[in-house]
Amino acid sequence: MLKLRKSAPLHAQRGLSLLETIGVVSIGAVLAAMTLPHVYGLIADSKAESLVSSAKIYQQAISRYYADVGTLLPLDSQGLPHLEQTGDSADPSSLPAQLTLVAGDPRAGDSNLWTKFQGPYLEKFDTQHPPELGGAMYLQTHKALPLGAVVTGSNQAWDLKGDNARNDVPTQAHIVMLRVTGITPEQFLRIDKVVESDIGRTVEERQIRGRAKYDPVDMSLQLYLAHQ
Repeated sequence: MLKLRKSAPLHAQRGLSLLETIGVVSIGAVLAAMTLPHVYGLIADSKAESLVSSAKIYQQAISRYYADVGTLLPLDSQGLPHLEQTGDSADPSSLPAQLTLVAGDPRAGDSNLWTKFQGPYLEKFDTQHPPELGGAMYLQTHKALPLGAVVTGSNQAWDLKGDNARNDVPTQAHIVMLRVTGITPEQFLRIDKVVESDIGRTVEERQIRGRAKYDPVDMSLQLYLAHQ
């Protein structure tokens, strides 16, 4: 006589119970909560490194421009250096606009220092589209404050040695800096860590010492590139 096999209990065919499902979901949520901050931190670090890498490219372009032309300042229509402080690439007279200018372009002059111009020195600089971080960026030229002046987050003094928050740039020297707006304090600290990780013991010191400065009032990064 054939014997019928007993069917498995109904609960054994259901898979995970409600309590078990809740447990699995809870564990997944805990693991996600532990992992996501690390992932976000890596992404934020990557963006900071991208901005600093771009700044190095701008610095190299300025160096080549200086080697050819003999000035850090943009040139006017007569081929003479002039102090143009906005640093907006949309302005043809700005330094970033001229760094991307091709030699022989009708906008380039043919007198004085223009005869030494061998651009382009930079492939691209778009004020409205900074690399990875910020709302806008500007390649500005300024005159330095007197040597030894107190450094703030917004003035034209730079504690390049990072030792005393006093200006190390010679009085009235011409400075080229990258200014990036829309930078949060946390983003600045990540950028500053890439630029100079060993300068500044406190947040306040890091904001004004070294080549990277931060103005918390208008949330802007100022990154020193060169002076003459």
